[in-house]
Amino acid sequence: MAFFSLEHTPGPRHSSFASTLAGLRARAVTSWQRHRAERALEGLSYDTLKDIGFPSVDMADKETPAK
Repeated sequence: MAFFSLEHTPGPRHSSFASTLAGLRARAVTSWQRHRAERALEGLSYDTLKDIGFPSVDMADKETPAK
């Protein structure tokens, strides 16, 4: 038994190739934005990083469990 819907679907349906291409584009944009944010953080001074909540290197070393 077949099911037919009379509701209008918004927008055209994309092929799997188009949706894959759109997904790759979205991932590339997200990756580029993350890269730019990391570069911006690298340019900040140590004191500014401390002010916005980044842990210092010596604190990060203390939090790792000793063997």
